[in-house]
Amino acid sequence: MLTATLKDQAAMFRERRFATFFTGHVVSKLGDAPVPVAFALAAYQVSHSAAALTWVLLSLWGARFFLVATGGRLADRRDRVKVMIGADLLRLSAQGALAVVVVSPLQLQSWHLCLSAALYGAGTALYNPAQIGLTPELVTEDRLQRANGLLSLVADVGFLLGPVLAGVLMSTVGFSWVLWLDVASFLVNLVCLLRLVRLHTPLRRTAPAPAPTAGPAPDDTDHRFRAGFAIMARYPWFSFGMALWFVVSLGIGLTAVAGPVIAVESLGGAGAWSVLATCLAIGSLLGSLAVMSTTKRHPWKAASVVVTLGAVLQFLALTLRDELPTAVLGASFALCALTTAACGIVWDTAYQSEIPERYLSRLGSVDNFVNAAGVPAGMLLGGLFADHYDTVFLGVSVLLVLLCVPAARLAGHERKATA
Repeated sequence: MLTATLKDQAAMFRERRFATFFTGHVVSKLGDAPVPVAFALAAYQVSHSAAALTWVLLSLWGARFFLVATGGRLADRRDRVKVMIGADLLRLSAQGALAVVVVSPLQLQSWHLCLSAALYGAGTALYNPAQIGLTPELVTEDRLQRANGLLSLVADVGFLLGPVLAGVLMSTVGFSWVLWLDVASFLVNLVCLLRLVRLHTPLRRTAPAPAPTAGPAPDDTDHRFRAGFAIMARYPWFSFGMALWFVVSLGIGLTAVAGPVIAVESLGGAGAWSVLATCLAIGSLLGSLAVMSTTKRHPWKAASVVVTLGAVLQFLALTLRDELPTAVLGASFALCALTTAACGIVWDTAYQSEIPERYLSRLGSVDNFVNAAGVPAGMLLGGLFADHYDTVFLGVSVLLVLLCVPAARLAGHERKATA
């Protein structure tokens, strides 16, 4: 089984289009890895307060939130590779200009970091929907899940290495080198994307027809963001799946705020949160590896139940935190991260396979929009209801279960409905 898996993996990399794209993607993600922690440290060094970091994060997430619709619209109307090139040029300019400021006689200020973060977020909002639409064009459908698993694995490795790289670079060569390395990684990715323009001939340009539901068919010429929601109405399984992922993202943001608070107040201090955060990273990595290592196509019907169970078990463990050892809490965190990563790959593969290609980036931008809204909404929830976490955990768990039922019921009909 392992031998067959490795052979199939090698065969995928013999496809020049995917190999070229993946090479640039890996280098770019490794260059990005230390940036979040380095930005946080730089923001604190500039202002000596948490306020600057808050504004930097708001600049990053705000730009992604407001421009993700534009990203989907452009990617469905234009050549997706060229959209990605433009997005990376924007991100390269943001990091390069900030690096010049850092090494210049000018004093680095908070607004410099905010502006760079906003441009970086804008580039990400343009890049991600185009990549979602491009991936199914680079591999055959039977290898799509594995390709998504590889991309998720790269993100998980970057998440694990990021804090370590940031700490080493910030303590040795300084913030400017973090930025220059990120600029260099974007340059490598741009070279790969430019090569992909010459190589790119989509493997799959046809797609299933929309499901025969009531109401007018979506207008192919309407590329506004709201048109994505009109398209969603034609695919109820996608709509309920998207609602489920919004609550999952809400839970991720809630955990990011509630976790450190609970660790300090109930589990013995910041060291406990370090253990839980490490469990999250390891679980996510294992989830990507689990899906990537199999040739079997996993159904979204089962995955919608699995991701719900993983999140609910984590919230149950957090509710019973005073009766459970930290090791059990860590196991629940790892399980939740594993199921979220694995089922996220299954979800991406499901809609990339079942949604017509002409709608794919617009619905991909809705997917990004939901994540961009859900995580900060969960963080806000965690900040506002710090004295009532058990009630919030129960409420989110109930929402997950209520949405899981229709998501699972409808999920088995996507191929039949779109045939």
